[in-house]
Amino acid sequence: MIKDGRNPDLPPNHPINALSNWRKAGILASLCYCTFLNIFVVTIILGALYPMAKDFHKTPGDIANSVGYMFLGMAVGCLLWNPLSQTAGRRPVYLLGSVLLLPCGVWMALSPSYGSFVAARVITGLFNSWSQTVPASTITDIYVESVLGTKMVLYIVFIVIAPAIAPIVSAGITQTKRWPVLFWLVLGMYGLQFIMFFFLVPETMWNEDDNDQIADSISDGEKAGAVTTHIEGNGHVGAAYWPWQRPGEYLSVFLSTIIMFKYLVIFLVSFFYGSTFAWSVGISVVLPQVYAAPPYNFSPLATGAAFLAFGIGGVFGIPLGGILADKCMSHMTKKTGSREPEHRLWALIPMLPLFFVSCVIAGCALKYHLHWIAFLFGGGIMFCSMTAITGVFATYVIECYFTKAVDTQAVFTFWRLMWAFAAAFFVAQWGFERGWMEEFMVQGALTLGLGLILSFGLIWKGKQLRLWQKMPLCPGEAAL
Repeated sequence: MIKDGRNPDLPPNHPINALSNWRKAGILASLCYCTFLNIFVVTIILGALYPMAKDFHKTPGDIANSVGYMFLGMAVGCLLWNPLSQTAGRRPVYLLGSVLLLPCGVWMALSPSYGSFVAARVITGLFNSWSQTVPASTITDIYVESVLGTKMVLYIVFIVIAPAIAPIVSAGITQTKRWPVLFWLVLGMYGLQFIMFFFLVPETMWNEDDNDQIADSISDGEKAGAVTTHIEGNGHVGAAYWPWQRPGEYLSVFLSTIIMFKYLVIFLVSFFYGSTFAWSVGISVVLPQVYAAPPYNFSPLATGAAFLAFGIGGVFGIPLGGILADKCMSHMTKKTGSREPEHRLWALIPMLPLFFVSCVIAGCALKYHLHWIAFLFGGGIMFCSMTAITGVFATYVIECYFTKAVDTQAVFTFWRLMWAFAAAFFVAQWGFERGWMEEFMVQGALTLGLGLILSFGLIWKGKQLRLWQKMPLCPGEAAL
């Protein structure tokens, strides 16, 4: 029986049982900070579009497009970092990734041209992409399944609120300082990230005893470098092996992420979710361009402050995507006697219509030039439902292939970032050319219609589809 965050079915030295609640809280806080920071860096330019456009001799839309370029780097990078986190461990990825980001902060601050700045953004995306996938595996390493949804949505909400906070910070700074100061601030935040990981986040990757012979092949010095800890029990925490020691096996691990794309439940959920997430990126790109123009004529600081509405909406989505989804899972598990990932999807049913309503409000607000609060109200509802949808789907794909959580999150994040990359280039233009009502109504209708078909389809036949593709059962799930 699981009690007080511990699982007696696991060895005492397993991170779920060995780490205190305070230690877990410190780890979770560090993970939330890193995912917030690295999305914060993506969107920090949204409050400084006009001064940056003036310095680089580009349009504000061109500067906004650099959001997409950074998402592209992140989409590719998550496929590269994940194999390392599954072999060398989580902690080496956190420390190495944090160090590599330090010169990126300098490069963005000192970029002499738009081309140099875009290149810096792409490389920064490559180096910070681990923050979007590996932390989910650490959360899975240290928390029992009954609270996994709640912890995941706490982590995910920082992804959602970062785009709401970054613009007001950048707008406030560029009121009195030049835009490079933004990236000197980022450099300091990267330094804090490294410090938090160094002192607060131990290795959490668990290896069963049958992998001990692999771990024993690592020298004592190498173990120390990976902060590998061995405790007597049915397994150990630490690195499995270094990539250069077993290149063939490492290649297999690398390919396992690619192979994960073949599983339909993971692919379909990730692809659909990515398209939905893209609309939240799109509205973030649209806001500063619309509010700076008539009839609103917002100042840069007021435009930045407007993003807070999105952040507040995201916070309200926490209990909907975490606590509500966990309760749906618990209720259906008691009712059916089997813990199935699809039980979690019932929490989506009210969220999808809510997303549609948010799109209707946002479209009407811009088409009919309603009071400025109307668009922000619609955007806040969108971010609320988006946070909930993110929490449910992210936890669902983990539970569908629990033993390969890193790989499932890589696929999930890849499609989220690829859609976000595309959205930055066409969403604003779509609204300016075809009209805001058409744009937002199409977004809402697609999300509602396809989302309901996908959700009910998986609730109905998701388990059979998983078993047909020979995916493992979720812990606590009964066979057909």
